[in-house]
Amino acid sequence: MEVLTTPDCPYERRIEYARASLWLPWYAVGMVARIQGEVPPERLRFVLSKLQCLHPAPASRVRMEADGSAWLTTQDVGEYPLEVRRRTDSRQWVEILLEQERVPFAFDRGPVARFFLLRGSGCSEVGIVAPHVVCDGYSTAHLVYDLVALLNDPGREVASPSPPAAVTWQTMPHAAHDALLLRGLVGVANRALRGGRMLLDQEAYTEAHRRYWERRQVGVMTFGLDIEETCRLIARCKQHGVSVTATLVAAFLLAETAVRRKDRAARRHLTLAVSVRDRMAERPGTAVGFYTSSVDLTLRTGLRSRFWEVAREGQARIYKAVGKRSQILRPLVMEGLDPRIADRLVADIARGDWHGVMAHFYRFLRARAYARSLDLSNIGRVEPPDLGSPFRLEALLPWPPLMPGGGITLNTMTAAGKMAGTCKFRREVLDDAAAARILDRALEYLRDVPEAGPAGAQSGALRSGWRHEPSPHARGSARVEQNSARVLQPD
Repeated sequence: MEVLTTPDCPYERRIEYARASLWLPWYAVGMVARIQGEVPPERLRFVLSKLQCLHPAPASRVRMEADGSAWLTTQDVGEYPLEVRRRTDSRQWVEILLEQERVPFAFDRGPVARFFLLRGSGCSEVGIVAPHVVCDGYSTAHLVYDLVALLNDPGREVASPSPPAAVTWQTMPHAAHDALLLRGLVGVANRALRGGRMLLDQEAYTEAHRRYWERRQVGVMTFGLDIEETCRLIARCKQHGVSVTATLVAAFLLAETAVRRKDRAARRHLTLAVSVRDRMAERPGTAVGFYTSSVDLTLRTGLRSRFWEVAREGQARIYKAVGKRSQILRPLVMEGLDPRIADRLVADIARGDWHGVMAHFYRFLRARAYARSLDLSNIGRVEPPDLGSPFRLEALLPWPPLMPGGGITLNTMTAAGKMAGTCKFRREVLDDAAAARILDRALEYLRDVPEAGPAGAQSGALRSGWRHEPSPHARGSARVEQNSARVLQPD
């Protein structure tokens, strides 16, 4: 028998790990499923009603308490909002997501996640945008996977699962010295920043969101590797004993080095997203939620650097950083940050005030936001449901939050044997032409990496099958030149 979430038994979960980032205006994550065939809106709405039961977190609203604590709840929450448009081209989804991330989330009434459908006669695209505090990149991939499965089998029974474990000090194994060090640091921060406390609500968040985005110009580039190219890339990685993630790091860092002509070898800073699902005492499996941490890395690159040497060095540094439990636990410091301080930080960000509380906070965490060359999240591989129906999954297209910094934010996802990637950057820091050249050079490395060659050397001509299109732009931003983006899958 089908079991649905009811007002008498709502889903409730305290936001602990991500409470400090609840109101951050840039903290939106998305995913788009490119699906074979024309998806009827009525069928999709029915599927979304089942998805609300199966994965309640994105279907929740946020209930705020007087002390600043926040709770996800499905009580008194309506159906998912669904925007339906006619699909006109293969990059329309980028334009819609650029629009959507500028729209504040309805935290007070929910559902916090929003969906859209681009209907085409031979191909449709279903997209989701949600606040990062309720789902990470892996979660959105799993959510969309279940959506496609239900589209193919809408009669399948679904049930509300038991709430999975959340990321807290209790569910993340740690040594006593980790707790003393990290929780001691957050205690220092709470005392040092106690003079700048405030609490935000929906109205204040909406205003902060508007003020932040009216000054932001976002550039977006997408790329894709076909099945043959993806398989060849994986085979080369195995041959050289490095992961795909380390290869992506090397490709984009060396591309930036070559484009910006950084002749002298220097340290490049990057941040790498890391899943903590398998590190928890009670593993959440494929549950939808926020189960991501990050590690900071530095790699030395120059025009004379050789690709596989950089990739192997990156692999070693990634393993070393991920193996340090204290680095993975570091974001848990934010769990103990006074919510009133966290909300004040958001207000400072919205005003563009980098000299008040925000400056002290960055100094406290020793952040190097504007020195970073790359923020990378390689979500992984997903094989589509093999259901033999007309709504076959063709590709999963990721949408990363644009982290503060001076480099590129990159999300990659491999589905149905094809890698897809989305690059975002701030136009006030990195111009369109330079970003496009960095992506082109990185793709040359990923497609046909030389066995031995310096970063400044040409890696081979681009495949003629790539079709170039202009990148859609956000309101008030300049147009990207014609060769600034690549179409993932030409129609």
